[in-house]
Amino acid sequence: MNKLEKAKEIIKKHLSVADCGIFNSRNTVGDLMINVYDKDGLMIDICYNYSYYEVFGLSTKEFSELAKYYWELVGYETTTD
Repeated sequence: MNKLEKAKEIIKKHLSVADCGIFNSRNTVGDLMINVYDKDGLMIDICYNYSYYEVFGLSTKEFSELAKYYWELVGYETTTD
């Protein structure tokens, strides 16, 4: 399984506790992050207090695809330009 597919699997598994956002950069305010996956160059953290993900190790294109998948899972429509 490639990193993108693994990320999708983990996002879906933990969606009920992190349905308010997904980012590929560290928060700058010091929110407590809990690591839920760190293997093969892919790292996924969850901020349980504010219900969002931080994902590292994907290319810009892969992260864009993951974010679209995420927002569709949580019920927001996404558009592509």
